[in-house]
Amino acid sequence: MSELGRPKEKAKRPGWRTWVIIVLLVLLLIFAVQNLQTVQVDYFGWSFDMWVWLLVVIPFVLGVLMGGLVRRGVRKLRKPEPQEEGSDHK
Repeated sequence: MSELGRPKEKAKRPGWRTWVIIVLLVLLLIFAVQNLQTVQVDYFGWSFDMWVWLLVVIPFVLGVLMGGLVRRGVRKLRKPEPQEEGSDHK
């Protein structure tokens, strides 16, 4: 037991998702280090210089975030509605 009277919890081992995230972050770091040169980006009349790795990473991160939002929305739509007691609908 711990000093507060609660039982000690075993340390959790990282799950597969944690390992996937770690591997992706390491690959991203390697990619960034190998692509430090800048390129000129022209976008709707704007012109600016940007690192190649950032030019690739920004759309990737936006895609991951959008995918998470879409997935959350689909789960909410699929969530069954609670049925009322005494209802004969199945």
